[in-house]
Amino acid sequence: MEEVKEKQINPYIVAIAVLLPSFMSLAASSATNVCQPNIAGYYGATQYEANTVITSYIISGGIMLPITGYLVRLIGKKLLFYYSIWGFCLGAVMCILAPNLQMLILARIVQGIGSGCILPLCQAVLLEVFPVEQRGVAMGLFGVAAMFSPLAGPFLGGYLTDNYSWQWVFIINIPLCMLSFILIKLFVKSDRPPKQKYKKKFDIVGFTAVVVAMGCMQVILDKGQQYNWFDTTWICWLTGICIFSFVLFYVWELEYKYPIIDIRVFKDRNFMIGTLICSFINIMLYSTLLLVPMFVQSLLGYSPSMSGLTMFPRAIVCFVCLLLVGEISRFVEARLLAIIGFLIMGVSVFWLSSMNLTSSIESVVIPNLLLCVGVPTAFIPLTALSFQTLDPKRNDDAAALHAMFKNIVTAVATSVSATFIARVSQVHQTYLVQNLSGENPMFHYRLMAAQAKYSALFNHFTAARKAAGSLYNQMLVQARLCSFYDAFHVLAIMCILVIPLILILKNKSKKKKSA
Repeated sequence: MEEVKEKQINPYIVAIAVLLPSFMSLAASSATNVCQPNIAGYYGATQYEANTVITSYIISGGIMLPITGYLVRLIGKKLLFYYSIWGFCLGAVMCILAPNLQMLILARIVQGIGSGCILPLCQAVLLEVFPVEQRGVAMGLFGVAAMFSPLAGPFLGGYLTDNYSWQWVFIINIPLCMLSFILIKLFVKSDRPPKQKYKKKFDIVGFTAVVVAMGCMQVILDKGQQYNWFDTTWICWLTGICIFSFVLFYVWELEYKYPIIDIRVFKDRNFMIGTLICSFINIMLYSTLLLVPMFVQSLLGYSPSMSGLTMFPRAIVCFVCLLLVGEISRFVEARLLAIIGFLIMGVSVFWLSSMNLTSSIESVVIPNLLLCVGVPTAFIPLTALSFQTLDPKRNDDAAALHAMFKNIVTAVATSVSATFIARVSQVHQTYLVQNLSGENPMFHYRLMAAQAKYSALFNHFTAARKAAGSLYNQMLVQARLCSFYDAFHVLAIMCILVIPLILILKNKSKKKKSA
């Protein structure tokens, strides 16, 4: 009778139960972005040292993704949800009590390990409880966690930090963990395998390879810009070790009798190409999530909380569109819907390149709102198409690999975006500095005008130096502005280049309906 009752639970109730911990774990990855300066100041650390608090959480969560399928087959989804939630909660408590930055980083690693399995578990449960014809709806609900929570995280983190303290970013997780545990216990059916049924050996070599690869990648992404990337010998060595470990992991998982994850799911064309395209969506989402706040803070002078406020409307629009597109996907061909989504993203990102130093808040918010119409429009049908031709028995491994691949691409894209702005702005400085010459009549006119203003407060020599310095500072600002333009143009071009890949995907929805 208990099994019958479990089967009769409304899938939307089950969705709420698994979406709450997913929202919580993903929001924790972006909420600390805005309170990073506060954490650095609290512990007397530099910005680069405090940045490890963010990346350690992302990488430690990524390390758990390959073994999610193994753990599901070993103890079941429900019990793994329990352990993941309590691990995440333990990490949050350790973050609150951390006496120094090193302990905070260790606490974030514990929290990341707890969060690592939550997102693929959520995706696997939704694919299981919703019928095939409602997979678009299921992925729309999954997108609420995957897309909405990283967007809402900076706003929540900024609000809690400005009004209370940065510790509240972690304190808020504790009651949410308790509520999540209760919902999972009540509404997710037990699927624990019988004792002695699953005797598969744990793949130590494969797991060690992926841990080494992800660990090296974290150090490279954290310290690359600080140590001038590949001009430093030890970064080159770590890059080689990282690449070798990823290759070893891939080859070992193909050949080993008891792999921790079935990497052969990439033989499915829809899954391989769909995962690749979904990674491009993550690049668009997280790159703009980094670049737009960076633009408004460094060039327009917005505060962290105001910067988070400009990003929050896109979270609301994304939430609404995720629910709407989930229903629309039942009536519109999936590939067509995905192409429309990428076109909308391309237009919105190209629109962002029209911002300047006098832009109003509306010129920042409106393109972001359009972007978050395109993201769910492409994300939902592509995620459904990625899993459409797979055997349902392989969903656990596929969901873990899908999340792991996107995790790696997101971490790399975030680091590359920041490096792109720093390096390309230097390139523009090289060209713009040629205009700061006495042979340029406009520069000479501006210099004399600025010098006349400063002469009212300083002597002639000091006024001349301050006038030249102010014009040089304007040149640096213009160079940085041009680097943002280039970044947005590159993202817009990527949206167009991805569209042909969408046409390669198979769509069997019509055949299934007729059957």
